Amino acid sequence: MILAQTQRILLVEDEPGLREVLTLALEGAGFVCEAVPGLAEGRRALSEATYDGVLSDLKLKDGSGIELLAWMKDQGFTTPVVIMTAYATTETTVEALNQGAVDFITKPFKHEDLIATLKGLLAESEPAPAPPEDLGELVGVGPIMRKINALIGKVSRADATVLLTGESGTGKEVVARLIHRFSDRAKGPFVAVNCGALPETLLESELFGFEKGAFTGASALKRGLFEEAGGGILFLDEIGEMPLSLQVKLLRVLQERRMRRLGATEERPVDVRVITATNRDLRARTQAGAFREDLFYRLNILQIELPPLRERPEDLPVLAEHFIRRACQRLGKPPMQLHPDAMARLLDYGYPGNVRELENLMERCVALNPGGPITRELLPEGLFQRVPGGSEGRPAPLVIPPDGFDLEAWLQALKGYFLRQALEEVGGVKTKAGRRLGMSFRAYRYWVGELGGVEALPAAFPWPEDHPPQAEDEAGTEGPKDA
Repeated sequence: MILAQTQRILLVEDEPGLREVLTLALEGAGFVCEAVPGLAEGRRALSEATYDGVLSDLKLKDGSGIELLAWMKDQGFTTPVVIMTAYATTETTVEALNQGAVDFITKPFKHEDLIATLKGLLAESEPAPAPPEDLGELVGVGPIMRKINALIGKVSRADATVLLTGESGTGKEVVARLIHRFSDRAKGPFVAVNCGALPETLLESELFGFEKGAFTGASALKRGLFEEAGGGILFLDEIGEMPLSLQVKLLRVLQERRMRRLGATEERPVDVRVITATNRDLRARTQAGAFREDLFYRLNILQIELPPLRERPEDLPVLAEHFIRRACQRLGKPPMQLHPDAMARLLDYGYPGNVRELENLMERCVALNPGGPITRELLPEGLFQRVPGGSEGRPAPLVIPPDGFDLEAWLQALKGYFLRQALEEVGGVKTKAGRRLGMSFRAYRYWVGELGGVEALPAAFPWPEDHPPQAEDEAGTEGPKDA
């Protein structure tokens, strides 16, 4: 494989002899290599120059490769990182992957294997060719989705619990099905259940099954989904909505690999891999007492976070064309393309419903289009008037609704929205969230408490029309008067 252009590698290795040997090997393979001896020098180099990839030892004289990964993640660097170590364990591998490493190579290794890994990784960073007709389920050509696809491949081979996080519509079930397809359990069933869609009693019987006569109406034995998914994967969507009483039973099944049907006197073994998904902040729910801490850590062995569509705009044109092509095939329509003006409007939209919303939008356009390119006139009227991010990247102006609105209630909701958004953007760290909003940790914590805690903060943008004016009281007053 020949690189289209010279690629720059930052090598972070504290052993002088190995650092020199690896530098010679990398430069002999056509890379430009800058080698530094430790964590501090690595941070400084990344702050001062741009690299196509980072190759770092796990154990360094002044820290670790994991610390370098965490710092890069905090700084917003998306440079792919390969960790090398002679002390590989499941815990270090998982921690490195969760912090953003794209590969993990164990010493001793052959130089040609390392070179092949780096060339394969960095070839993905070259300009993407025209997308093929069949992009598969997880569509994306940008660096974020390439990294997630690589991570899915690694996670698939590890027969451990997976936690998928991300906003609604980002493709969590798609990822779960891909993990199933490429895992050793591919020949087994894939069984999915939405934990938030069923009441507690029904969810319990669905998951664990019941014996005949276990309760009124139990006229026959029923196998639960843990048994139905035997040899395969059980996908528990919206795991954050699972009642606490069932969380206890789930934890036991994960720990003991055994379960008991309702009304049964004996436990039976289960052979199933569990993948869970949520659009909630499970760590915050744990702190609020709404989710068991021990279950959270049990589920969070391998985590994949799916980014919202607004954070990967480079994928939007490919996704839109993919959904148009698929809708044309399904609806029996001739091939269509987006008019450049319509594409420009789509790129301005924030997609609160993420990929799922874009798919539905493209299907609507295909269904309504009599022929020719899809123009902006086919897009829903008013779709872009409510979304921050109008022309030239500036927010669309807010206007007072015709019937007025409750300004005080809206301001409170707006404050809560940004308190929550800041927290989610920094991974749940309140100190960083406060910094993003120009306030101290104490001030941030105070306002979150004043508004009822993290779970009470609105997740969606509060529009003025969502807060109608309060009716006048009996005295005819319309609001607070001056003292």
